[in-house]
Amino acid sequence: MLKPALITTIIGIILLMLLSFNLEPNIKKISEISSGDLGNFVKVHGKIENVKQTESITIIKISEDNSTINVIADNAQFYVNSSIEVIGKITEYHSILEIEASRIKTI
Repeated sequence: MLKPALITTIIGIILLMLLSFNLEPNIKKISEISSGDLGNFVKVHGKIENVKQTESITIIKISEDNSTINVIADNAQFYVNSSIEVIGKITEYHSILEIEASRIKTI
């Protein structure tokens, strides 16, 4: 009786892990991001307006229509006027919303 339950549990955990790698948040407009989204993951598209390199992070200002948001990323090379897709977590720094990027790709 214990073996079937254990096997079912292990299979369930493996399936959940596989599904979690394939789940992505829906695309959200930058203008729609609000403090209600704090802690949530979002996917946004935008054009790079400015890039600021520091010793440990890169701050990327992206825009979509007339809205902008800062994206915090690991140090990497990004270029002004490039279009990117960002998936990340909404955070707040000095009362300003920003995205801590988990993935960035050029589109």
